[in-house]
Amino acid sequence: MNDSQRAKLAMLQTTLAVLDEHADLFATNQALGKARQELAALVADLDPTADRQQRAATPEQPAAVKKATKQTLAQRAAEVAAALLALADELNDIRLHTDSDYTERQLTRKSDVDLLRIAQNLHQHATQHATALAGQGVLPQELTDLQAAIRTFQQEQTTPRVLRADGKAQKAEINADLRQATALLRNRIDKFLIRYQRPQPKFHTAYESARKVINTAARHEKPAGQPKPAQA
Repeated sequence: MNDSQRAKLAMLQTTLAVLDEHADLFATNQALGKARQELAALVADLDPTADRQQRAATPEQPAAVKKATKQTLAQRAAEVAAALLALADELNDIRLHTDSDYTERQLTRKSDVDLLRIAQNLHQHATQHATALAGQGVLPQELTDLQAAIRTFQQEQTTPRVLRADGKAQKAEINADLRQATALLRNRIDKFLIRYQRPQPKFHTAYESARKVINTAARHEKPAGQPKPAQA
């Protein structure tokens, strides 16, 4: 949540607290009672401790897992690259030499996109020269391990994007709940409370006070005579 959203949530929580405190005054008012229940459900969904909010706030955790996966791919690719480099010297193959001239340290420093491209290219060369590489002691399992490392890396490369999309969806739901709660107050509860203005002035005044949104993170000194915060 940003500062504005937190301020709105604080207003909703305070307003709900006022309604709960004076619930006995509108016990027979079924419409107001139902509206209070709907507001309570929305406030519960918007609570920062809710599971949805936690998912929306922490969308990048898998990046730490990908670091280890990247190291594994760089290691597997470097092992195959070393064998291909030796073969390139033997065959005097300049292109193969250029494509396989990588150390593990160099590969680790490559971007995700470049590392994946290089590893796939190395696997392709190794597959094409599998018979010749066998003479250097390169076993089929090494190519299998490289291919597995490539697939794992590809899978984890897409995971943060999926979680970011999920985080955006969660934040969209939060905004939707805030709009729904605001509409509930304006269109129903505010109007219901008008009937309590004269018979229950303390209740009505407490409600009106609670309905003011105060964004504390953006507060500053205001010139005298500036209007008070408007209701949300």
